[in-house]
Amino acid sequence: MKKQLLIVHSSNDLYGASKITLQIIDLLRQSYDISIVLPYSGPLDDLIKKKGASLEIMNLGVFRKKYFNFFGLINRFLKIIKAVFRINYLIKKKKIDTVYTSTSLILAGAIAAKLNRIPSFFHIHEIPNNKFYSVIMGFFISLFSDKIIVVSKSVQHHWTNFISKGNFQLIYNGIDFPVIEKSISKSKKIKILTIARILPYKGHIYLIEIANKLLKTHKNIEFIIIGDVFKGYEPYEKKLKSLVVQYALEDKIIFKGFKSNINKYLSESNFLLHPAIQPDPLPTVIFEAVYAKLPVIATNLGGAVEVLDNGNGGLLIPYNDSDCASRLISEYIFDFEKYNIQKEYAFSYASKNFSSKKFDKNIRETFGIKNFI
Repeated sequence: MKKQLLIVHSSNDLYGASKITLQIIDLLRQSYDISIVLPYSGPLDDLIKKKGASLEIMNLGVFRKKYFNFFGLINRFLKIIKAVFRINYLIKKKKIDTVYTSTSLILAGAIAAKLNRIPSFFHIHEIPNNKFYSVIMGFFISLFSDKIIVVSKSVQHHWTNFISKGNFQLIYNGIDFPVIEKSISKSKKIKILTIARILPYKGHIYLIEIANKLLKTHKNIEFIIIGDVFKGYEPYEKKLKSLVVQYALEDKIIFKGFKSNINKYLSESNFLLHPAIQPDPLPTVIFEAVYAKLPVIATNLGGAVEVLDNGNGGLLIPYNDSDCASRLISEYIFDFEKYNIQKEYAFSYASKNFSSKKFDKNIRETFGIKNFI
């Protein structure tokens, strides 16, 4: 008889952490009957149901930056209490054996697990820049977790300062993508692609500043931005587009919104630029570019440094100096020999160190599944 697993996840989209959650379902569904709780409906709904998992939608009291004020914290407290009661009911009804929380943004599942004296696992994908948040969440994660999985050394380094238990398990995301054949284009444009949800820490303003400087001397560069805006950040997106207009770069910086067929854009582009201005835990998009044999340029922060092996697999640029960054990019995009050597190295390095087989093995062992191929 299968055990019962409850997965609690903080979003409903098709970005990095959600893709990993889908992988977790695939890995564990032979050993567990899986129930999933999400904070709102979205594109994951049908995918989850097709995998045979049951789905519940409820307000989980997810912590977002906008709630870091007096009334916001009261709001979250009330939502969390309500979610604990609902999850507690779900645990008893389905006789849940383990609760797995796929984020550091949610506490309700772990609290309910503690009340029922069942194991609680946290899988942390975030590197918050708010110390108050880190202190509060670190305290509660220490209190309500039995196992803590982190997706990169950068994530572990951050949370070591705030989680007293320190029993971290470093499990790199392992995502194997099919090799994408490059499209043969007669265009002389150099296409630089950015794929990231439109949030301030992803560095879109920094990207525009870099682009403005590069385009003063290289008129044949085009920047393609893929990604939609996170709810509540619409004014930020408007600010980005106004900045593009201010620099008169409307025909050079193209916003495409969310695209499900990113392989098309990876195959048609010359470089991927990941301009995060705060540590990005382990950007899935860099893996996608690496497996597409697309040379990668990224700021020297967070998991990008680990994926690119400290710059051996791509160009690392400063996260706070657009003059220096634009100069380095200008040199790199015309150094054919260098970026071709690095993209091959990146492919080999990622295949060895971030393979899905290694990820699968580590996750199954974490959940105590010993008999697997």
